[in-house]
Amino acid sequence: MTEFRIRRPRKLLNWFRRFWRKLVSAAVVAIGVLAFAFVLARVAAPFIISTGLVRNGIERAISQWTGHQAVIDGAPQVVFWPNPRITLADVTIEDPTADPPRRVAHIDSMSASFNLVKALVGNLKFNNFRFQRPHLYLRRDEKGALAWAGRGLFGAALSAVRPGPDGTQTLDATFNPSIGALTVEDGTLDIDDAFGGRVTLGGISADIDWPRLGDPAKAYVLARLGNQDVKLDLASSQPLMLLAGQNGNLMVKLQSQTLSGRFEGVANLAQEAYLAGAVELSTPDIPGLLAWRGAQLPAATHLKAASLTCNVLASGGGVRLNNLSFTIDQTSATGALEFNVNAGKAPKLTGTLAFNQMDIRSALSALSITLPNGARPHPAPEGNGLIEQVDIDLRLSAQTASFGPLEARHIGASILSGGGKTSFDIGDSEFEGGQLIAHFGTTRGIGGGGDLDVTIRDADLAATAEKLAISGPLPLGTGSLDVDLSTSRPLWETTATDVSGSAKLYVTSGTIPRLDAAAFRTLAGTKPFFRIADASGGDLDFDTAEIKAEFAKGSAEIRNARIGGRHGILTLTGMVPYGTSGMALAGTWKPPATDTSQAALQFFAGGSWPDPVISPVSTFRNGEP
Repeated sequence: MTEFRIRRPRKLLNWFRRFWRKLVSAAVVAIGVLAFAFVLARVAAPFIISTGLVRNGIERAISQWTGHQAVIDGAPQVVFWPNPRITLADVTIEDPTADPPRRVAHIDSMSASFNLVKALVGNLKFNNFRFQRPHLYLRRDEKGALAWAGRGLFGAALSAVRPGPDGTQTLDATFNPSIGALTVEDGTLDIDDAFGGRVTLGGISADIDWPRLGDPAKAYVLARLGNQDVKLDLASSQPLMLLAGQNGNLMVKLQSQTLSGRFEGVANLAQEAYLAGAVELSTPDIPGLLAWRGAQLPAATHLKAASLTCNVLASGGGVRLNNLSFTIDQTSATGALEFNVNAGKAPKLTGTLAFNQMDIRSALSALSITLPNGARPHPAPEGNGLIEQVDIDLRLSAQTASFGPLEARHIGASILSGGGKTSFDIGDSEFEGGQLIAHFGTTRGIGGGGDLDVTIRDADLAATAEKLAISGPLPLGTGSLDVDLSTSRPLWETTATDVSGSAKLYVTSGTIPRLDAAAFRTLAGTKPFFRIADASGGDLDFDTAEIKAEFAKGSAEIRNARIGGRHGILTLTGMVPYGTSGMALAGTWKPPATDTSQAALQFFAGGSWPDPVISPVSTFRNGEP
């Protein structure tokens, strides 16, 4: 019994070993046969499949795909090892229905893979295409539509594709052939429109992953635009719908030396372009970006980086940027903008922007941007400037707004432009404890200067003088200022020597620092000349101060300055050439009406501010030099 139990497992083990040897032998034979058949097919293929057959097959395939006529002038090359592939040179695709026949594309060299087994039975199918130096010619009609798909398989697929569930697309198997991978090397794209415009993009290289027409697609594109390389990453689960002029989801990432961007949402590439989605843009070099796109902004040299995010909605002739947020250097703002194009009218830009901090000079200088010719939205004869091309209606607000060293808080402002007129208005703001209202208007273009009106009420003028770095004996206190100026230079470049106009200053209950009335009178009675700093032992308080001045050619003419208080009434007239810090004033200081012991003091003040030289009139009457 024990012997039987031992022999039975041994018999099973021996049987398993014999079976395994036979299985391995059969597998080796099968693999050998398959390998032999594979090698035999590759070796015999050139004798069984003619080059002409493959050439005619791909020629027919191109024509069937595009609906146009394919002409192959170069000799084809067919290789079967390690994979069957055909290479064609000098391929031209023409639209024979046009009069005369129109060239749709020309390809220096193209290659494609094909299935050897199907080729052996006369059923050639191509995929995994490679194009070298292809040149594609597109035409845009009067409605903006691109006419490029013929009546072939591709055109039929464009007509047959429909939206699918969950952001996909559906396509009948009849129109859903295999594509595989597409590679483009050094391609060129020409787009001509019915109005004579032309766009050419060269140096295009791309890797496109598109298994079948009905499948999602991804593309990695590198192109040369201007003098910069531009990289594009594109992805869509509805690529055929996009090409068919239907709504389709799209993701685009852009990267260049001066601009990075991203769009993700829904797009329509038909004549009435449609976009809806999230946009992100950023640039590390604002002057470089403007130069790259052919735009000019004279005041941009001091700018550095900018970024923008928004939700864009573009449809027909309008573009709206919702939830807009942008930053330029240290300035940031939020709001919404809308751009509309109406037939027969200038395009219009409207919207609201809320700034944390706004530089008024920079805001106005941004309006002076000159658009490149290709970006002109309106054929305005006046020029390519933004305000010549676009009507503008913007409402602005800012926590703080600066103009040079001066700063206002909680401002509400507007920019209006149209009909050859441009204006910038500050309707309300807080300024040094008071209120500031301002208006700048021009009919000469934003870079041609204009008229500036500023009204300040109940402001701390001492703080203003400190920020302007104005020192010396000035009437300081709570006051009001009205300024009416004009300049022929851009406002952001204007200096004090560039303006003309007038100003009125009214101050109540203030002081003139470092001016002692008693010391001034004593020096005037004892010295023929003295520096005003010699009379700086105290401050001169006053009840009211009123100054009227006119400005022209770098000088201020003091038409009337009257300062009154318990120390009498001080009046001044004369010239202040502020470009050279000089002055030439005639003054009279009358004692208070209650003081009959002192006579009125007349004097001249000349020299350099803030320490002019005082000369009593009696000095000259007595014949002293």
